[in-house]
Amino acid sequence: ATIPLMSQFWLAKKREVALFPYEDQGQVAFRIVGSEYAEPIPDDFDSAKGTVARGVVTCPLCKSTIPAAETRRLFQGGLAGERMLAVVTLHPNVKGRRYRLAGDVDIEIFRAAQKRISEKRDRFSAEWDLDPVPDEPTPKIKGSGAERAIGIHNYNMSSYGSLFNARQQLSLVTFVEKIREARSEMLSSAYPSDYSDAVTTCLSLWMNQVADNSSNLCTWVPPSESLAHVFSSPSFMITWNYAEANPLRIANNRLRTLLKPLGHLSEMRAKPAVVQHASAKHLPYPDNTFDAVLTDPPYYDNVPYAYLADFFYVWFKRSIGALYPELFEAPATPKEDEIVAYGHREGGLEAGKRRFEEGLSKAFSEIHRVLKPNGIAVIVYAHKSTSGWETLINALLDSGLVITAAWPINTEMKSRLWAMNVAALASSIYMIVRKREREPFGLYREVHAELEEYLKTRYVELWESGISGADLFIAAIGSALQVFGKYEEVTDFEGNPVRADRMLQDIRQLTATYAVAQVGPNASQLTQFYLFSRQEHGEKRMQFDTANQLARSLGIDLSAEWGERKFIHQEGSFVRVLGAHERRIDDVADSEELIDILHHALLLWRSGERKAMVKSLARGEVGVNELIWNVAQAVSLALPLEAEERRWLEGWLADREAIKAEVSAILEELEQERLPLDSQ
Repeated sequence: ATIPLMSQFWLAKKREVALFPYEDQGQVAFRIVGSEYAEPIPDDFDSAKGTVARGVVTCPLCKSTIPAAETRRLFQGGLAGERMLAVVTLHPNVKGRRYRLAGDVDIEIFRAAQKRISEKRDRFSAEWDLDPVPDEPTPKIKGSGAERAIGIHNYNMSSYGSLFNARQQLSLVTFVEKIREARSEMLSSAYPSDYSDAVTTCLSLWMNQVADNSSNLCTWVPPSESLAHVFSSPSFMITWNYAEANPLRIANNRLRTLLKPLGHLSEMRAKPAVVQHASAKHLPYPDNTFDAVLTDPPYYDNVPYAYLADFFYVWFKRSIGALYPELFEAPATPKEDEIVAYGHREGGLEAGKRRFEEGLSKAFSEIHRVLKPNGIAVIVYAHKSTSGWETLINALLDSGLVITAAWPINTEMKSRLWAMNVAALASSIYMIVRKREREPFGLYREVHAELEEYLKTRYVELWESGISGADLFIAAIGSALQVFGKYEEVTDFEGNPVRADRMLQDIRQLTATYAVAQVGPNASQLTQFYLFSRQEHGEKRMQFDTANQLARSLGIDLSAEWGERKFIHQEGSFVRVLGAHERRIDDVADSEELIDILHHALLLWRSGERKAMVKSLARGEVGVNELIWNVAQAVSLALPLEAEERRWLEGWLADREAIKAEVSAILEELEQERLPLDSQ
């Protein structure tokens, strides 16, 4: 049987409408099922569980599986295709969306588009002197943190044209054709050339927004019954069951989106904005030019910006490349001078880190140069890794800019790349920097004492503001820079320079100590044991005597805590404390111990059983009590960055507010059920 590759079967999650696969003459066929349709969703059918997960394919008929490596090989061998399954319809007299299976007429229309785009390619290839469907290769990035954002090469999507089906190619090439014709008509009608160029450029911007919503990387979002555009997250990832939008509907919506800011910009006649194409490392402005500079620099290796920008570049080249030959003469965007910590180039990640730091230093030095003496600069940063912060801090210190304030601001979208089931920051750190004289020298012992005293007050403000998880540590970094950055040079007793790595290590320890101190007195004895052991020893084993002394100080009989179901394990003359990732879900399911409840929630969350997790946290209202969240935060801060348990905790904490809201909703439902009928 031909196996449909579906990540899930939902069409409308809230209204409970789904595609239901069944066998028909040895092949997979579909029915649309749901409360509004002829057949309800079968009780034993899980609409959320598709036929493919992480490349592993399961046949819905015989249940046999195809390994991920074999799936990739089949794609690369051209043994995969596409098939239209369902059509979403709208009617002015009918509320909401309706769904029907794709029929022969739908498929014939699609085949007609395949024939038509073939004809247009032959015609315009000669006229435009390039293939109207982008034939530029999609990026291959290996050996870099950013490679996780490019996940299409394994599936034979080797050119930008392959990111669009035939009908999408036809609509976009037709838009390009009409944009080029519009400019010719304006010029022939005696419109000024600069006006014609401006209108053509705006139309090209509009067309690229249409392209972002017209690719086979666009997903259907069942909860909202809407289409997600390609760059809902900054990545190129295979979309097993993609959604194709009506290009005219998308074009109309995006035109309205574009016209609104153009209306505002057109009113700025007195002092229009100037857009400058230049390098941040060599700003084309004289010294002391600006009152303010605002910048949001690249987050280390988080996003391969230039590689992703080629998605738009290839279409710009076809619509307005002739207007700006100096910008579009290359096959793709320039990347050699980009300030991103790529690890796939010569020298690997270490060389990439060095190039990133050097580039950032030059950019910050240029900010220092063009800023007026009493000017202000704002630098935004949100990367969570120590390496990312190391390079940013060293670059700032070397530039001569002085941080005078730093605050975390909740700016990050929860749906952005890697925010689901991984550690991700909810906040960006806004650093206020100025051109100021710095003290020439600081001895690190004295600077550390000053830092510790300053952070004591700052921690209270941050903690009471609800800054949690990885955000607390990152916010502390921003605050610490106000102290550390006052000095041109900081050294230890032996005269060795102290750089960002040492400062970050000390901030991590201070932050963990503060967090544990806030939680400890409110937690049970066993949970306190877990916290203090993580703070002092991380994931390392403890000597039995050391563990026993800690246990006795908390009133715990260590020998009574052995056993497979407990988190304290004896290993010879050592004691090891187990993290959530090392425990079995059955061992913690019925426990009333707080650390066990936390581990149970983490295990359910990690396995995707969100409803079960929320229900578990509703018991005893533990999920709406700040204690469990503060314990999670304290443990997270006490562990090293690379720890598996820390990654779980930070990912869970990033979803904190949504989880608490879901727990509250369950508690409200239970309360309503308990009320007598007359009060309801």
